[in-house]
Amino acid sequence: MNEELPRRIDDVHKRLDDLRADMNQRFAELRQDMDHRFDAINERFEGVNQRFDGIDQRFTELRLDIDRRFEALNPRFEGLNQRLDDLNQRFNDMNQKLTTFMWIVSGWFTFLTAVLAVFGFLRR
Repeated sequence: MNEELPRRIDDVHKRLDDLRADMNQRFAELRQDMDHRFDAINERFEGVNQRFDGIDQRFTELRLDIDRRFEALNPRFEGLNQRLDDLNQRFNDMNQKLTTFMWIVSGWFTFLTAVLAVFGFLRR
C-alpha cells in the first residue's frame, strides 16, 4: 500500500498533466478558430467601411453639385426679385393714381349732385 499511494498520486498527476495539455490544445484551437473568425469579421467591416467611404464621397460630390446649381440660380432669383419689386412699384403707383382718380370723380359727382340739387331747388 505504501508503494501503491505514490503510484496513484503519480497517476493522478499524469492524468492532470494530460488533461491540462488537452485543455491547452483545445483552447489553442479555439483561440485559432476565434482569431480566424475575427479576421473574417474585420475584413467584412473593412469592406463596409470602404463602401461607406464611397457613399460619403458621393454625397460630398452631390452636395457640391447642388451648391453650384443653387449658386447659378441666385442671379436668376435676384433678377426675378428686381422684376417683382418693379412690378410692385408700378402697382403702388397705379393704386395711388386710381385713388386720386377716385377722389376726383367722387368730388366731381358730389359737385354735380350739389349743382343739380341747387338748380332743382331753384326751379321750384
